[in-house]
Formats: sequence, C-alpha cells, structure tokens
Amino acid sequence: MVNNIKKWVLSNSFLTRTAIFFRRIHLKRTKKITYQKGSFIGFSVECEGSNGFGRNSSIVASRIGYGSYIAEGTKISKAVIGRYCSIGPNVNCIFGKHPSTTFVSTHPSFFALKTPVGFTYADKQYFTEFAAPHEGNYSITIGNDVWIGANVSLMDGVKIGDGAIVAANALVTKDVEPYSIVGGVPAKIIKKRFTDKEIAFLLQFKWWEKSKEWIANNASHFRNIEDFMEHLKND
Repeated sequence: MVNNIKKWVLSNSFLTRTAIFFRRIHLKRTKKITYQKGSFIGFSVECEGSNGFGRNSSIVASRIGYGSYIAEGTKISKAVIGRYCSIGPNVNCIFGKHPSTTFVSTHPSFFALKTPVGFTYADKQYFTEFAAPHEGNYSITIGNDVWIGANVSLMDGVKIGDGAIVAANALVTKDVEPYSIVGGVPAKIIKKRFTDKEIAFLLQFKWWEKSKEWIANNASHFRNIEDFMEHLKND
C-alpha cells in the first residue's frame, strides 16, 4: 500500500515537489537536518539526525548516521553511512562493471541479458555487473568517523572501515581497512592513523555509540589518542 502511494506521488511532478517540500520541513524539525540550495534527499533515505547536505548534493536509497554530512556536489546512492562521517565535495558512487580480461569485447551485449541498447547476443548472464548488497539494498558501506576527501569515486561493493581517511581524487576499488589512510587511482594504503594497539582500542571502544551527552563531556580527550586511552580505558 505504502509503495503504491509512493509510486503514485512520484508519477506526478507537482505532487513530487510538494511531498519533497513538506518532507524537508519534517526532517528539519524532527531530525535537525540542515540543507543548502539544490540539495536533494530521496524518499527512501533514512536520516539518524543532525545531518548536513551541501549545495547541489543528492542522496538516494541510502541510510546516514548521526552527525554525518555530505558536501557540495556529492552524489550518494545505495550506501549505508555510519555516524560522524565527513564526506567532502563532488564525491560520487560508481555502479556496474565490464569485463576487462578474457572477453573479447567489453560491450554488455556480449555478457548481459539487459543492456542499455535494447539488444543482446547473450543467452544468459555471463558476467556479474553489480555487487551484491551488503545489507538490505545497500551495496556501499561507509563506517563511522570516516573522512572522504574531495572528488573521490567509490566503486560498487566497497566497504570503508571505521576511522578511515580517503584522500582527495582517489578511486576506491576495494575495501579500506579501519583507521587507514588511502589515496591514488586505484586507492592504496598510505599509512595507518594510529598504532595497532590504539586502533584495536578504538574499534573495541566504539565511541560513536556513546550518547551525545557522554561525547560532549569527554570531548577534550578526543584531541590526543594517548590522552583518550589513558582517561577512558576503564569507561
């Protein structure tokens, strides 16, 4: 029933604009969402709260955790984003792959049943074009406290671990380990942010699951990892 109503609304441009307008008001009031001009949030997007959406950004078919934001021009789709993530400008998600070895041609008519050109030479699907969802319908996973720099491209199926940093202009083609810094085309590890002991502590501690009040009371310890571990190891 709900899906039928959604389809009916989306089939009418006036109703769609009206629904988007009132949903933005609702999210702003109930979830403390901030918008900039031209930003778009799809009907199926789940916002945990206090999220920010930059100018001309869009997010569809996704879930975004508390305190996370996307900057100007970023386009996010089919992604689950953790809490306290900083996603820079002009980040985009890339879906679909073509065979680069063995197959003589990269054209989908030779390996896919459904193609953009309306015909195929294939009698079945010979190549997996899209990654399987990680959970629900989300096929890109961005952990908690992740910083993604400007102009980064995320390939379908990648998982970015908690605390990771992706340098500007990178192309992420495979999973990124927690608390690592990656960059380049394709993205490769540059270094780890902390020692293995410190990373293990943070992954077990999971500060992003603490209440906003707890974080506010302990925010001074976030400026130095050694101070953080020393004062909060028994928390």
